Amino acid sequence: MKLIRRPSPHFNARKAPIDMIVIHAMEHPDIDEACACLDGYRVSAHFLIARDGSVVRCVDEDKRAWHAGVSSWRGVSEDLNSHSIGIEFLCDSFSRKRRVNFTKKQVAVGVRLCRRLMRDYGIPAVNIVRHSDIAPERKSDPGRYFPWRMFLGSLTR
Repeated sequence: MKLIRRPSPHFNARKAPIDMIVIHAMEHPDIDEACACLDGYRVSAHFLIARDGSVVRCVDEDKRAWHAGVSSWRGVSEDLNSHSIGIEFLCDSFSRKRRVNFTKKQVAVGVRLCRRLMRDYGIPAVNIVRHSDIAPERKSDPGRYFPWRMFLGSLTR
């Protein structure tokens, strides 16, 4: 998998070992727009996956990207950013009102990336989560049209 480098200035040092992956979705089908949007809000993710399957690395894995916000998972309620790698899937919408079609290529690349991260960091499948799982009151991404069951099932085969 080829990685395109688009470094974000929005990161700092990790304070915990990597033990989870957080899946997000962004309503920007274009990589340039997505990167500009993240910079404008002073947030970041480690990777962006475009609809054509391109993968953009914004923050190196050994750094703490700013993507999870106030959140908790399995007893950890502080600084999930330090514990996790954030992956943004780009789309035109993840609204509950409008159907979103994440592409097969995009999802397949996401599965390959997650498998590599799981192997490299010993991340268990139970710690592959959606943003909506760790911040259900605040976030709805990646949304109900993201093929979550298929995605997660592909990681555990």
